[in-house]
Amino acid sequence: MSMLADIPDFSYGNEELEHAWHLALGGLTVNTRRIRAGLLKEPAPCLMAGMEYDTPWTRDAAINVYFAGALLDPETARNTLLCVLEERDGQPVIGGQYWDRIIWALGAERLWDRTGDEAFARLACDVIRRTVEICLREEFDPADGLFRGPAVYGDGVSAYPEKYRNPSLRSGIRFWAEEHPKDRVPVGAGIPMKALSTNCVYEHAFRVLARMTEALGEDGEPWRRRADALKEAVNRSFWNPETGLYDYLAGECGAQEGLGLAFTILFDIADAEQARSVTEHICTTEHGIPCVWPAFSPYREYGYGRHSGTVWPHVQGFWALAALKAGRRDLFEKELFSLAHHAVRDAQYAEIYHPEDGRIYGGIQEAGTDGYVEWHSCAWQTWSATAMLAMIFYGLCGFSGKEKGPITDKILRPAPGT
Repeated sequence: MSMLADIPDFSYGNEELEHAWHLALGGLTVNTRRIRAGLLKEPAPCLMAGMEYDTPWTRDAAINVYFAGALLDPETARNTLLCVLEERDGQPVIGGQYWDRIIWALGAERLWDRTGDEAFARLACDVIRRTVEICLREEFDPADGLFRGPAVYGDGVSAYPEKYRNPSLRSGIRFWAEEHPKDRVPVGAGIPMKALSTNCVYEHAFRVLARMTEALGEDGEPWRRRADALKEAVNRSFWNPETGLYDYLAGECGAQEGLGLAFTILFDIADAEQARSVTEHICTTEHGIPCVWPAFSPYREYGYGRHSGTVWPHVQGFWALAALKAGRRDLFEKELFSLAHHAVRDAQYAEIYHPEDGRIYGGIQEAGTDGYVEWHSCAWQTWSATAMLAMIFYGLCGFSGKEKGPITDKILRPAPGT
């Protein structure tokens, strides 16, 4: 049976938003496929990253489960998380790009909160702990208490300042250490940057470990102390009182990172005054919050960078929920209705949009011998659809993510006061 066969309808009195709801559900249906990967020994339904992908992709899997998958279909959500695990030294760890794989903890926590499944909690706790211990050995810098590594979503060099370009014009940041042997860090993957979003995710992963270990009868305090220390380090190294925002890259770039700023509020890294300051000083565009602002050179000479200046809906989703938590319903509604309008206009949820005119736009980035080109914006991107669902579930309807049992016996309506 389809994961969406018995979901409730949504009533808001706004035709465009209700249409956007149905398109989002359609996106999940299109992108649910049976695969065998990771810890799945037999083919099972999983959420792909998008219609143009044949894998869930670790960070997409975690975000899709966090946004909507756990709430709509816990079994498919569990499959999706399990299929991105891999074995290292005979033990399961989180797979994927080293800098953003720890976000798996967010999806695991949301699924555990939804189901209370103790067996899954034990597996997740072991997997997160084992992966974090690897990252502590390979990417943690005791000098400032931060983790090295690119931004959560930023696998392209267009997400970063000029020092992170590849001389070969390869687009992936993962090649940077290979192409800059004199500048690489001698341990781990070698990339020296320390990104706001990545350190925020590590901070929350430590809190997830503290919660899970205590629920399983173990001592979670060591993980809580690590979370507290990292929270302090993020505030010490990233907070910029001159701009009233957290910087993007510690000690080297004062740009704005939408995802990282959202995480500081959602994970309570920012205090109430800092959260207020972030919502007052953050830069948004007519068509939504940009992933990174401003766009870096040389992409700005051609348009906007694929990973800087453009509008990515999953960033919109996180920022909208963060803004609402900080008391800025106006900022929440801006992202909600902007994304709804784009989806209804295009009859689908695309991967990326142009910040000035809102059209589907893949952004500018290197492409090897082809130089700087406009990249493709993928169609029917899952986290774009689940971002819309998250804004409706948690923003409009007042869900907590900890609901037990089916949500299929009612028409969803805005929570009182919304």
